[in-house]
Amino acid sequence: MSSYIFETIEHEEKYPAKVFVTSIEHSSFHWHYDYELILVLKGSLIVNASPKITVLEAGDIVLLNSKAVHELQRTKEENLCLFIQMNENLFKNTKDDNRSYYFYLNSKLNDKKPKNGYDAYVANAAKIGLESQSDEIFNTYRVKSLVYMLIADLFEFTLYDIHQKAVDLKETENTELLMQVINFIQKNCTKDTVLDELYKFIGLCEKSVYRFLKANIGLSPKDLVLSSKIEASKYMLKFSNKSISFIANDCGFYSESTFYRAFKKEIGVTPAEYRKSGASLNADPNVQGYLRFDFKESINLLEKYCKGDM
Repeated sequence: MSSYIFETIEHEEKYPAKVFVTSIEHSSFHWHYDYELILVLKGSLIVNASPKITVLEAGDIVLLNSKAVHELQRTKEENLCLFIQMNENLFKNTKDDNRSYYFYLNSKLNDKKPKNGYDAYVANAAKIGLESQSDEIFNTYRVKSLVYMLIADLFEFTLYDIHQKAVDLKETENTELLMQVINFIQKNCTKDTVLDELYKFIGLCEKSVYRFLKANIGLSPKDLVLSSKIEASKYMLKFSNKSISFIANDCGFYSESTFYRAFKKEIGVTPAEYRKSGASLNADPNVQGYLRFDFKESINLLEKYCKGDM
């Protein structure tokens, strides 16, 4: 679980960004240095990132800023999403540039709508996704130009804050504390005393931790403990042959009926139903919740978003 805390993103040499389409089930709280643009092509996706939880629907687009702690989760309907992960260095004018930029791009937040609207970003992102499917040299250069056009539009048309190095230091400290809290809870979520141990471990009182978590990820400490237990149980349901009663106890629920109720409320299906559907899931436990999807359908959707037909 803790390996998901910091995500290292490897970029292909031919592109200034990592571009891929996937259907996603759940990605635990994590962060990375890249700016991550997400376009929902089909269905819906829950994005839990400061300052609030957002439910994106087909056609919605969001930019997760560098070092933003976030969690992604599917709703009860299937989804298909385009991800464009851009190295933070692309947003710096020089190697010695100590500034960082926080962009406000989320099609669900109309109070911070970019001057050129959201459709321009949707079309550009879809073009990047479509062009990146080919290995032709002209596609490579076209993807590069489209990525830089995307960044240029962010600077020209969207609202953004500039953080100097001194401010970044505080921001880094907050990120490190948040990851400490999340990591500690994920490792100890099955203990009844996990929260008391957490408060002692980080040297903060219950109220301070509650306010800190609500402000940064919109969850209370108890919510985060439950989320971590559910995530641990999902992993065991998919990748082990243990009985459901064993998993319930091992993940800190101590009662199979309590486990069933909590799991059904959070995931929308029972543990048994979730395990049964596991055959359609990616068999690699190291992949963050990515599912198999129809490649042809993804191309058709990208083409439609490029043309603005959706």
